[in-house]
Amino acid sequence: MQKDFTKFANQRFLKTVNWKVLGKLLTKHRAGLKNLDLDTLLADEVEGRKRITEYLLGSKDSYPDGLIQDLHRIVRLDSPTGMRLLQEEAERQEVVIIDPAVSPTATPRDYALVAFVEYPDVFKEAEHTSVFIAPPSVTEFDAGEDGIAASVTKEALEALRIRASGIFAADLRGKFCRVRDYVDDGELCIAVRHGAPPVSTEVIRGEEDEVIGFQEVDTAVISFVEATGRLTVWGCAKKRRGDLAEAFATEILGRPGVFKAASSQDLYTLAPVENSNGGFGFRIGDLDQIERVEITEAQANRVATNARTGREKTLFSVRVKDSEGSALRRLHESRTDISYGDNLWRLDHIIARIVLKTPGGRAPTISVTIKPPGSVTFPRVRHKKLVMALLKLNALTNDRRPIAAALAAE
Repeated sequence: MQKDFTKFANQRFLKTVNWKVLGKLLTKHRAGLKNLDLDTLLADEVEGRKRITEYLLGSKDSYPDGLIQDLHRIVRLDSPTGMRLLQEEAERQEVVIIDPAVSPTATPRDYALVAFVEYPDVFKEAEHTSVFIAPPSVTEFDAGEDGIAASVTKEALEALRIRASGIFAADLRGKFCRVRDYVDDGELCIAVRHGAPPVSTEVIRGEEDEVIGFQEVDTAVISFVEATGRLTVWGCAKKRRGDLAEAFATEILGRPGVFKAASSQDLYTLAPVENSNGGFGFRIGDLDQIERVEITEAQANRVATNARTGREKTLFSVRVKDSEGSALRRLHESRTDISYGDNLWRLDHIIARIVLKTPGGRAPTISVTIKPPGSVTFPRVRHKKLVMALLKLNALTNDRRPIAAALAAE
C-alpha cells in the first residue's frame, strides 16, 4: 500500500493534476481530512495546490481509510495497459475521458484519476477487465488436441466455483469464492476471486489500541483457447495452478485429466540452440515489425543422472550476460568443453532481446526469457502474437503433430 501512496503523490504529478478533479476526490473524504479547510483551499488554486500537495506528501498516517482505498484502486490502472483499457471502455460507453486535443500530454495516472472521479462506470468496467490481463510469467498447459469445446453454463461455473473454493480453503484462505467469465479475442477467460492470506494489524479506536484481522481478495485467472487446446493460468501460487487447470478440465471441458499428462507442459525447447554449438541466430522471416534479435543471457548446466532415482540433477551452472547480444557465443567461448546431451550439458535458459523497427529515436525492445519445457516470460499484453510467431519460426515451440501424421510416422 505504501508503494501506491508514493506512486500517486509526487511533486511532478501534483503540480499538473487536474485541480477540479483532485478537489472532487478529496471532497468525497471531507470528514476525514480534519486539518484541511477544503472550501477555502479549493477556491484558491495557487495556495490550495501548495497546501494540499504538502498534505499528500506528508505523513500517510493522516490519510482517511476511504482515501487509502480509492488511491489503491486508481493506481491499479495507472499504467499504459490501464490507460488502454480505460480508453477502450470509454469508447464502448461513448464518452471521452480526456480529449487528446486539449491535453496531449495526459499520463495514465491522469486518465485513471479522471475516470475514477468523473466516469465511475467506465472505471469499474476497466477495473474488472484488468484482472484478465496476463502478467509476464504464467503457467501454460496443452490439452494435446484441438477443438475441445468449453461448456460455460451456469451449472458448470457453479461447479467450478465450488471446486476452486475448496482449493483455496485448503491454503487457509477461507471459502469466499466468486467466478466471472469473459471472452477476449477468441479466448475464454474465467476470473476466480478468492480470499487472500489473513492479515492482522494494530489500529487505534479513540484512546484504545487493538489488533484486528482482515482478508483482502485475490484474483486467479484461467484462459482457454478452444482452437488450440491451450490453457493459461495466473494470479495464484504456482502449486495451485495445476489444481485449477484440473478443475477447469473437469467442470468446464468435461475432460478430467486432460492437462495432467507429462506432455501437457512440454511446450518449449532450446534444442535448435544447443545443436548450433554456440552459432544460433534468430531468423526473422516476414515478421516486419522486428529489426533484429539478440541473445543477452545464456545459462548452461552440467547435468548427471542419479543412478538410484533415475532423475537428472544439476552439478553446476555457467551463466553469461552480454549487453551487446552475443551471450550464447561468449558462453561457448568461455567453456569450450560444453557438449550437449544426456549426462553432459543442458542449456537451462536464454534471454532474447527483440529490437523493434522504429522510424526514429530509441528503438523499443521486448525481453523474452525462454526456459524449457514450460516457461516463456515476456510482456504478453501487447506482444503475445509477435513473440509466439518468432518462437514458432525458430522451432523453439514443441508443436503437436496432426494425428494423421503421427499415425503415419508410427
